[in-house]
Amino acid sequence: MRRRRLLSLLGVWALLAALLGPFAGATTRAATGREPVIVIPGVAGSEFTAASAFRLSVDNGHGGTYTRDYGAGEQVWVNEWQAAALGDDDYFDALKLKADGTTPEAPALRVGGLYGSAYDDLVGFLQDQGYTLGVDLWLFPYDWRRDIRATTAQLDALVTRALVAANGGRADPATWTIRRADLVGHSMGGMVGRNYIADPARAGRIDQLITLGSPQLGATKFLKALVYGDQFGPSFLGLGLNPQEVRDVVQNMPGGMQLLPSAPYYTYYDNSDSGRLRPWVEDRDIDRDGVARGALSSAQVSRTLLNLGKNGAVLDLAAGYHAGIDGGRQGGVNGVRWAALIGYGHGTLGQLREYTGSCLTWSGYKPCPKRDEIPVDGDGTVAIMSAAMGDPWRGTLIASGAQLWYVEREHGALVQRDSTLGIETGDGPALSWLGEQLRGATAVKTPGVSLAGAFPLAAPAFRAAAPPAAAVPGVTPAPTERLRGAWISALGPVALQVRDAGGRTVGRERGAETAPRPTLPDARYERLPDGEFAFVKRDAPYTLTLAAEEEGSVDLKVRVLGNGRVERTAVYLAVPLGATGSARLALRPGTGRAAAPQGWPDLEIDADGDGTFETAVRASAVLDAAESADTDAPELVVTSPAAGEGVAGVVTPRWQAADPGAGLLLDRATIVATAGGAAPRAVGNGETVALPAGEYRLQVVALDRAGNAAGREVVFTVR
Repeated sequence: MRRRRLLSLLGVWALLAALLGPFAGATTRAATGREPVIVIPGVAGSEFTAASAFRLSVDNGHGGTYTRDYGAGEQVWVNEWQAAALGDDDYFDALKLKADGTTPEAPALRVGGLYGSAYDDLVGFLQDQGYTLGVDLWLFPYDWRRDIRATTAQLDALVTRALVAANGGRADPATWTIRRADLVGHSMGGMVGRNYIADPARAGRIDQLITLGSPQLGATKFLKALVYGDQFGPSFLGLGLNPQEVRDVVQNMPGGMQLLPSAPYYTYYDNSDSGRLRPWVEDRDIDRDGVARGALSSAQVSRTLLNLGKNGAVLDLAAGYHAGIDGGRQGGVNGVRWAALIGYGHGTLGQLREYTGSCLTWSGYKPCPKRDEIPVDGDGTVAIMSAAMGDPWRGTLIASGAQLWYVEREHGALVQRDSTLGIETGDGPALSWLGEQLRGATAVKTPGVSLAGAFPLAAPAFRAAAPPAAAVPGVTPAPTERLRGAWISALGPVALQVRDAGGRTVGRERGAETAPRPTLPDARYERLPDGEFAFVKRDAPYTLTLAAEEEGSVDLKVRVLGNGRVERTAVYLAVPLGATGSARLALRPGTGRAAAPQGWPDLEIDADGDGTFETAVRASAVLDAAESADTDAPELVVTSPAAGEGVAGVVTPRWQAADPGAGLLLDRATIVATAGGAAPRAVGNGETVALPAGEYRLQVVALDRAGNAAGREVVFTVR
């Protein structure tokens, strides 16, 4: 009896759908089945397999040639064993493209499936919602190395295949009752989906585009990968790749270049405050064009990349893609409904800064190159205003028609279930939101007819309108609590690790080639040559350990984040460590509120690595928000002696140093004989020094409280 009643109700719905279909504005839907869903992964989310055996012989990017035989059926990407192996990771040279940005170095590679460690939760969640692979759930692995625009034909073919399957295998579109599909794109996959619907004809085949953490305007993280290297993990894909291998592989990769911050990115990240940082600051001349230009514009970044030898043809491909898609698109993207989920509340690489700091050596303070990373709000990989396509706080969003939703979630976790110690604890807000979006198809638009609550059985022919934000706890239509926590920079030849009271960590130990996946909740780790960085979100007890990799000095900066920006910075500058030395800092809850060095703990120093922390140093300075933003070197002028001057027996060095920003911390000078032999001699400003006859160099260094340094040299002779 219940079975007959069920069939009867289904028949009523089928009849109702047939009767309502001809009305103006109606959406034609099948009485059974639903729109197919196509999942599009992000960059590096599609696997590559050797279609046949091949030998690779290619420039390894570090002065040699890499030669290897790959077997038929071998999974090259992602080969987790090779990624975990110590060494240069040249195995992944098989992924390289030639300089034209199109031709592969290894033609036998074929796109395989989705990388399971990243996307199994997403696919499993959709299957739990009743979707079936090959029926109404489809996966779109693609060659993420190539120009995003090259995915169009392949995706179009899959849309057709999905619609044919959704319509019972009928190939003639005239017989279809389901005419549109849904695209779900994570990260770069959202850019692939957006590119697909940029054409009106293709857009007509798509009901809704759903994007999760998509860097629509680009990401500073890829600028880092292109110039300095990045390990793409451990948080990004769960891998520990050699950063220099990543840099080597991406050089001719158009898909990667299209992830660079685009010109509109700089409209929103305009360097107007510490929450809107431009991606790259050149406070020392890194491309040797004779000028250090400070916070670089979009055009200046392009010029600097070319000066550094990056592939101009591939950069042009990336610029062409963004020029064609980032313009204002009034009224939506060709009528497709677009829902974008944006992660926030996590320290996200916002700015790379090259500048001159000071290193303490046996001969005194010396100007030396420094590289720093400064965060903005985002999901840890993608800055919030890139995924939102504009500034939600200033109301200057690109008119894309997208409905924006925000969740305090990390980039990879946007497609993963909640878990604790590897045990699933629930779907989590991001996947729950996705389920609601897929259930919230366009309501039937029949004048005077409302189906809401009309029948006790949910009709397969129709889906409810999109739910209110409150339907998914943790997801909001507006960003609420802004970025908070601490961003820790260790600038120098050290390994940085942060440990909480429970022994959970983020970072790496001395000698470790890569950092493991953080066990510290809501934490992340970044690395540059001679620079390591960690983000911690919670105000809790932490122990910071800096373990020297070689002899040198280190600058430690602890940036306190609140309301989406840097509110305070404690700096410990030019701390000397031996080759096996270490330093540690014990942070207590509430330390970040201290506005003076006395409120911060001392940095304990074990300079020789014997296990005894023999000295401790107070913070060099604690900077407020304005002082934290100081990137200008001190003003430094040497007034005596003059360059080339000859003096008789004695010299009185004089200089003037000032810093109108963070304030001057110290100024020091040494005199050294140019012929060598004698040790450098420290001298004070205005001190008269007797010297033997010969040629000398006066070296003066001024350091401000933010760690910016200026250096001057004057060569003179003593008669």
